Amino acid sequence: MSRIRGWAITISCTAILAFFAALAGSYVVAQEATYGPPKATLLGSAPQPIYSSDPNDAWNRIFYFLFSRRVEIRLSDLFPEGAPFVDGISTRLFERDEIGDRAIDPLYPSHFVNIGNRLVLADPAYSDFEKALQDALNEKAQRPVIARALMQSDLWGAHDILFYPFLPEDEKELGQRRLATLDLISRLIWKIALTPEEIKSLPNNYSAAVREHSFPDLFAKDSGWIEVVWFYPRAHDSVAGFRRTSRVFLKLKQPRQNLQRFLNGMPDRVESDPLHGLDGVALVTQLMLVDSQGKIMPTSLTSEVQVRFFETVSSGTIQPNDGRLEMIEGSFERARLQVCEISRKLFVREPESGGLIPEEESSPAYHGRYAFAEGESVNQGPGLPMLVEPPLQVTMRARCAFCHGDDLTQLNTFSIARPPRPQSSPPVKRLNPNEHETAKLAIAEKEKNRDFQALIAYFDRHAVRH
Repeated sequence: MSRIRGWAITISCTAILAFFAALAGSYVVAQEATYGPPKATLLGSAPQPIYSSDPNDAWNRIFYFLFSRRVEIRLSDLFPEGAPFVDGISTRLFERDEIGDRAIDPLYPSHFVNIGNRLVLADPAYSDFEKALQDALNEKAQRPVIARALMQSDLWGAHDILFYPFLPEDEKELGQRRLATLDLISRLIWKIALTPEEIKSLPNNYSAAVREHSFPDLFAKDSGWIEVVWFYPRAHDSVAGFRRTSRVFLKLKQPRQNLQRFLNGMPDRVESDPLHGLDGVALVTQLMLVDSQGKIMPTSLTSEVQVRFFETVSSGTIQPNDGRLEMIEGSFERARLQVCEISRKLFVREPESGGLIPEEESSPAYHGRYAFAEGESVNQGPGLPMLVEPPLQVTMRARCAFCHGDDLTQLNTFSIARPPRPQSSPPVKRLNPNEHETAKLAIAEKEKNRDFQALIAYFDRHAVRH
């Protein structure tokens, strides 16, 4: 089994009929008919040793149902083995096994279609998924703190996806199973919840990436990196259902006497000169957890980091300007990308590693904004059904370019349509990186959501019974 990252990758080209025949006996759920021709998404071949060395461990089986998938994809022309191509996309379909041990949400694909959650609620998968959850609930021994934190994060994502009903026809078929599974997941979230003290004791795993993989020390006081926020909520937080928080850091070329003035000018420079005064930008995603009292707490657990370094031809020159000397910055050459993602397996087995695995710019990735292994929706025209194309494999750099431009210089934090009167825009705020300030914003949003209110009502009921 392989993951679409820098590790070994196995791809086999198949026709759709052969795809079904070769995988007879696997769990299959067809794509909804309203989304064009049926496509197949299947569970992986077998559970993997993620949380323990025994693949049949209850937690490994839960992880399998939430994350392990076999999908059909197309390749971009960045991968010659995908030929022939039309408009840069392979004409053939390829088969991909995804273990899912990375910084993604469970029950994919679920963005344009409800394949991922229908998959585990349909026969024959449902009874085995239900048993895995029940076996975990019946366990007497307590799991390690890091394992509980990671599993609760994944279960929380599954809870939020399953909380909302299907369309009427599917809800009629699977609604009772959806509610029964939701109850089991809610009980397990409560059972493995960490105390506030345990959450505070969780390690800062990003420090291992700094030490072992030469990532910048974003949180160091004199690093030259500063954390900022402008408008909120952020797209990354919203798409994650406010179960995670995204933190934006800027690397200044040199100290600024009037830092606030420089920051407030960023939105005005985002189109004309976005890199003015910057050596790099970084996005750090950290998990949040529900503690044993039903309160959302920030953590120091980083699940993903994306850093862009803006490299210049020279460091700059000093030139006279209107009677004074002024530093003229060197010209931009290219943006260098540095990415890492969490591996639960690595983190649980080797906590000192931090569990963060570096990615190369050329590593395989899926095209798209925030979803994993999701196809693009295509409007075929009036009266025709919406078509969802298979996921497209690109490189990590190409995936980042989808949002940040071909040269990776787009700063989306400041690319916001502002009110007609600029004076009504809030100032860009510098944050204290040790205070989890963006997490507090995300928590305030999450507490308003119906899915969280339902989960906490369960916590309250459970506390009364005990």
